[in-house]
Amino acid sequence: MTRKLIPIILFVLLLVQNSFSQKNNNPKFEQTLEPHPVIELNNWHVHAEALPINKVFSKKTDKWPVEMMNYEYWWGKEKVKWFVQEIIIPDEFDGKDVILELAADAQIVVYLDGELSALPDRVNNQVLISKNAKKGERHKIGIKMIKSGKRAHFYQSDLYAYPKGYGDFINTLFKVSSLKPRDGWFVKELKFKKLASDKASAKEFDDSEWKTAPINKNWKGEFLHAWSRGIIELPNEINGFPVKNQKIRLEASTNDRGEIWINGDLKLKFDHNPGVVLIDDENLTGKAFQISVKVINQQGSGELRYLKFITEREYQAKQNYAILLNTLRKTRYYYKRHPKPDLKELKNITNIIQSVLTNSENQLQKINTLKDKIYGVNERLRKNPVFMVAPYLQAVKDDGITIMWETIFLADGRIEFGTDKNLGSTITTSGAESTMHEITLTGLEKDKDYYYRVVSGNMSSPIQKFHTKIPEDKPFKFIVVGDSRSYPKVFKNVVKLAARENADLILNVGDVVSSGHNLDEWVDEYFYPMRYIGGSVPSYISIGNHEYGGYWDIRRVPPYEERVNHPLESTGSNEYWFDFKYGNSNFIFIDANKEDGPKGDRISPGSEQYEWFKNSVKRADKNGQWTFVLFHHPPYSECWSGGYYNGEAHLRDEIVPLIEMNGVDITFNGHTHDYERGLPHPPYDPKTGKGNNSAWIIAGGGGSDLDYHKYYEWEQMDLPKVKATTDNDDPDEGQYYEYHYIVIEINGKHLKYKAVKMNSDGSDGGILDEFEMT
Repeated sequence: MTRKLIPIILFVLLLVQNSFSQKNNNPKFEQTLEPHPVIELNNWHVHAEALPINKVFSKKTDKWPVEMMNYEYWWGKEKVKWFVQEIIIPDEFDGKDVILELAADAQIVVYLDGELSALPDRVNNQVLISKNAKKGERHKIGIKMIKSGKRAHFYQSDLYAYPKGYGDFINTLFKVSSLKPRDGWFVKELKFKKLASDKASAKEFDDSEWKTAPINKNWKGEFLHAWSRGIIELPNEINGFPVKNQKIRLEASTNDRGEIWINGDLKLKFDHNPGVVLIDDENLTGKAFQISVKVINQQGSGELRYLKFITEREYQAKQNYAILLNTLRKTRYYYKRHPKPDLKELKNITNIIQSVLTNSENQLQKINTLKDKIYGVNERLRKNPVFMVAPYLQAVKDDGITIMWETIFLADGRIEFGTDKNLGSTITTSGAESTMHEITLTGLEKDKDYYYRVVSGNMSSPIQKFHTKIPEDKPFKFIVVGDSRSYPKVFKNVVKLAARENADLILNVGDVVSSGHNLDEWVDEYFYPMRYIGGSVPSYISIGNHEYGGYWDIRRVPPYEERVNHPLESTGSNEYWFDFKYGNSNFIFIDANKEDGPKGDRISPGSEQYEWFKNSVKRADKNGQWTFVLFHHPPYSECWSGGYYNGEAHLRDEIVPLIEMNGVDITFNGHTHDYERGLPHPPYDPKTGKGNNSAWIIAGGGGSDLDYHKYYEWEQMDLPKVKATTDNDDPDEGQYYEYHYIVIEINGKHLKYKAVKMNSDGSDGGILDEFEMT
């Protein structure tokens, strides 16, 4: 796999600058892990009932029961739940703009001192509490959470002190949403039939016996299909944009694969991505036509998620609006990350937004004007680079290590390092300025501590420490975590808890982002929360299915390739499947998404990855005391939520035999959002699949929403012990639906294992499970 970003791999002595030149090139600022003061608001008075505001802000709320932030999911018939808390502005917040950052998987409405304050969402989740706050100032916050599904989860409420002027800025940012273009015209229902004949693609096919169903109707049955059909007559206008004789985009999203047929002609086959057909036939626009959509399910439930039509002009407006939001995102992160940001430009940005929103231009013109003006401000701000992602370690070796980081704006980069905190040596990136920075240090000493910091422009990171590879006879410790996507605050707390372990490596079994094509999520959901451990402990990812979101058609994930540097130590390895040795142990990572078999994603015998993996486990069996294998999808899973799932049959058929017959000690998976464990139950029978020589672990409690129902009993799995049921999808009493991480200590021929539970407030919840192996 060719990297887009070429690392700087140089022997240390070639580019060492003397300490005199460093002293004359010191950066002005240091960006700490928390650039601005923050307080976590963990304890809230709660009440599940719709109430008038005067009752919510009465003294009676003091008698409501108290729940900790990120408490267990809220179930039940009530659709509204109130969270109330009084705050007192602390001394260190004096003179600052106090901002509340919130996150929930439900709609939330914020009231401050009895008045409506804001309706935050996942994009704009900051609420102004007080401008130029005074210490000792009191405020009462009421948060109304509105549940739309079966359950809801309120998982972040942090109080920040930002520089004066930031409050006006975020209040103005909320108003930018008034420019948001609408999202086309959605088809609400079609004729539907599961397992219908493929003759349903024909224009004149008789579907008179079919039932009409909502577009988003889901159905169960792996490797099965369903058809949706109907006559479509587009309106004369879609959201104010004319339709007749215009280019129209037809977009369909399916779970999993799809086909789009118009008037009996196949227009598109697509895989996981929303499928897009551009309609510019004047015989179709403005007239009725027949459409058929085939959905092919591969796993879990099948579904035609949506079917919509959008004019090309509205689509371009949406694209420009997205560019505007990304430009403003950079501005916002500059002020969130910089310890002493430019306050003059902050006021200027606020005035620009207010001016454009109130001028006489139309919506599309305002989007373009604001986009260009904010870009100009960002060009001035980039003279003071800020780290979007703090430095993180990759691919530790006997004599070197790779260090990566990301800046908000284009910048240069260098690493200052040494065997003590005086540092003393420097390596600088060559070539053009970049936002992604990657430098590999080589020529270092084995089994030795080194100190370092990264510098871009006049901004540096704090000095941190890393350790080169240890010898085979030395004890070490590693951490495993998985499915950390979606809820950054939860994952941040897991990382902070795991950082206490002082581990040598941290391994993630995948699904580190919600959708790989969304670049924001690589920062917000994974790399930024990792800052509490990533700068001192090398990290490795076994890629999950969510990383492929938006990239299933090309079968590779460019943002992943740009942001990781995995060891390529064996022939045939790449960023997706790779292996390495650390101490006396072998670590093997594979990608369960990568191959495309006749019945979906699989690693089929004879494929490149299968043959590489077969050679890797056989080599590992002869070379090292311990062998660990990591991949995202579990062959054996007992739990899920919302529908039956018991793991991946093709992995049991094709990958498990290689693991069980080649001395693998523990296999780690994710995908299921809970903790599951099976110790060895030898012997393994390759003919029947009975028994297991390897221990099997699901470590899916790293931050995403937790599963809650056990559907199946595997003889290979010992935990959870709750009885499996398949006649309902209700939450059961399993004790392992918990956020957690795993820590393993290796000392020669002895292995000590523990799974650590995290409480809802981020504190240590004690040992969830433990065992030892020799």
